[in-house]
Amino acid sequence: MLVLSRFILFFMMIGSLLIYLFTNIKLIGEGSPALVVLAFSVLLGGLLIVLELLLKQNIYIKKSFLVLILFFIYFILNSTLNRPNDLKALLLATSGGIILFYILGSLVSINLLYIKEKILNFNQFLNIFNFFYIVFSMVFSVLFLDIFMTHSENVREDLFLISDLNGMYQRAGAFLTISFFIYSFITAFFLFVNKYVKKSKFMTLMAFLIFGLYCLTTIGGMLLSQMIGSNNTLVNLGGLLFATTIFYIFINFTKAENLLSHIKLNVKKIFFSKLSSKLFGSIFISLFIVFVLLVGLINFFDIDLDRFRIFGFGSETNAMSTRLELISNFFIHFDYNPIFGNMAVDILTTGEGTYIHSFIATLLTHLGIVGFILFFIYLFVAIKEKLKSSNNLYVNNLFSLYSLVVFAGIFAIASVGTFITYSPIWFLLGLLFPPIVFKNRKEKQVE
Repeated sequence: MLVLSRFILFFMMIGSLLIYLFTNIKLIGEGSPALVVLAFSVLLGGLLIVLELLLKQNIYIKKSFLVLILFFIYFILNSTLNRPNDLKALLLATSGGIILFYILGSLVSINLLYIKEKILNFNQFLNIFNFFYIVFSMVFSVLFLDIFMTHSENVREDLFLISDLNGMYQRAGAFLTISFFIYSFITAFFLFVNKYVKKSKFMTLMAFLIFGLYCLTTIGGMLLSQMIGSNNTLVNLGGLLFATTIFYIFINFTKAENLLSHIKLNVKKIFFSKLSSKLFGSIFISLFIVFVLLVGLINFFDIDLDRFRIFGFGSETNAMSTRLELISNFFIHFDYNPIFGNMAVDILTTGEGTYIHSFIATLLTHLGIVGFILFFIYLFVAIKEKLKSSNNLYVNNLFSLYSLVVFAGIFAIASVGTFITYSPIWFLLGLLFPPIVFKNRKEKQVE
């Protein structure tokens, strides 16, 4: 009964979070509606963690989180000294507060780990999870279709862009990306765990249908991203579609189960073993499938690409060329204070918002070499912990591998397209590298 209650509360938590995110995507430019729903989601997530603490009694703080705390302290000091009026917005605002979105991602991750643990230890809980996943998938589809239809009615005739947008696309685009992070990871877990536990033909057919729905919904999300004018979201959702297709091919057509059930994941195993040949083979096949699928849809529906923002609306100037023009500002900003950086360096030099659109580059310009080093130490330790936590079990190894592939893709995109406060990156860091882990006293600490 307790486990069932935990499952219900978990899906209520992510359901309310999705309602908040989708409400804000639907009501672009109307502030931050449904904050009460967000608070309810956070409350449920916190309640589940407190319950886990009371039951298991031991909580272990990961080393990577301690490094991240140092980074946050440095970020706060830099912002307090240079942008004191923006401190709350940079840390806790729904428009891009890095701590807020890291916490949200962590709440989802920590509670999903509980679900994963229960299913893998007691297979009878899989049917409960499958039921809730189907409900979750239906709710996600209904919420998404509601937004898609609402915005499609307001699309301009000359451009594939909603009217009266007034540049208010970034927050909605970020929320759409985060929504699909949640959808993708829970769908991936559904596919992985059912492949491992249930091997019936019915489940194979069900997984195929679920994957097909996921692909259609994600392509719809890519179209929606262009309606609201967000190129970053289009590329991120394309990356998620590609990554999930890779692993659908990987688990169904490469016979990698025996291999993943008996290895300890590390960089060498990923890139220089039999695993790597199967993984890279899946990548090439998936690239071909996704390319053919997208080209086929474009031709079948006779889509005019010149109407899309990603192609500059048919002009010679597009988003990429505009961002390339800002590269020269990097040297000006970095030279201002290369050691410690300055969170207001663009305002003090070339003008507000004229920073280079790169997560890595703005780490250097706005937080300096010190902030850059702290962040990458955190990232190195977090990835090392992620690999170490795999315990020779097929699902855990597969989920860790999927997480790292998704992160590599999304981080690469952020490195050429976003500022350091880009909320989806911080949500993803919390989702992939949770700050704490719970253990029974009898359990050996492996973190």
